[in-house]
Amino acid sequence: MEGKCDGSLSTVIKGLFIRVVSSTCVISRLVIFLKGNNMLIQYKKNIEKFHLFTPMTQFETEVLKKVSSRIVILCLLLTVPVNSFRLWKMLYRSDFTIFTFFCMYIQNMSMYYVETHFTFLCFILYQKFVGINKDLMALKIDTVVRNKYPFMLRAREKYGKNFNPVDYNRDVLQTLAGGHSMANFVEQLKVKHRLAREAVNNLNDLFGVQLGLSMCSLCLFSMFDLYYHIRGIMNPTKSNILLYGWILQYSVRFGSVTILAHLTSKQALKSKILITDINNRYLDKNTKEEIQLFLNQMCSCAIEFTACDFFTLNTHLITSALAAATTYLVILLQFN
Repeated sequence: MEGKCDGSLSTVIKGLFIRVVSSTCVISRLVIFLKGNNMLIQYKKNIEKFHLFTPMTQFETEVLKKVSSRIVILCLLLTVPVNSFRLWKMLYRSDFTIFTFFCMYIQNMSMYYVETHFTFLCFILYQKFVGINKDLMALKIDTVVRNKYPFMLRAREKYGKNFNPVDYNRDVLQTLAGGHSMANFVEQLKVKHRLAREAVNNLNDLFGVQLGLSMCSLCLFSMFDLYYHIRGIMNPTKSNILLYGWILQYSVRFGSVTILAHLTSKQALKSKILITDINNRYLDKNTKEEIQLFLNQMCSCAIEFTACDFFTLNTHLITSALAAATTYLVILLQFN
């Protein structure tokens, strides 16, 4: 594309690079057109139902605003400067090369915006699961104190003081101390957890195809850039800044999606551990029944983010992608 190809494989890769960007963008826009409104409406309905039980606190709202603004700023910082600098270097071209690259960068940014939208919606669910776990931790503390386990007697601490390092909802302890039924409280947590789980499924249905294409594309882009750099096709003195900027962009995009999805899934699974710890023989019959229903609900289906069910978005995906990209990069270099 830039008149610097000295081998057939390089020419094929250059053409493949643009085709990958175009095809992933087209498929992504098509999926949003077909599923976007319906799935997003269902997601918002589940979140609104969740807020009927527990409205967002002022602190959660402020954190969400800060995170969302920083995500958008990071998206702009990683895309606009490096792409603008690349286009500025191509102003001397008299053909349609600069127009082709401009369209490619716009498509690439649109994919990044989709990933940013997913990250924002995923963080909302992360907050919901964290809130549920704080309530469950408070129930666990209440159960331990009421049953006076031996290690609690040795501690000789009053209601929850020895749990200062643990993050839990202190309002729940006050509510239970006032005579509120634990069975009703567990039932509310069960409903909230189900709504959050359904919201996870909504995001999987909406972003599954796009995230699968994005993860694969980011691996290919990183591998192609490293291939050109190692082969010396691009002038190292002029292209190092671009190379490092693109690699940083791809790494942040890949890491932000996988790590946040992993943390959200981890919080969802943590609820299962906490509710298991709460269950004991000293609870009344109604509470035991609600806890068992809660456990059955969480065990009935996996709570995780996937890309079209082909692979799970978690930290293991990062190591797998690094291993696969390194292997294929070595193969490409051997062809030359």
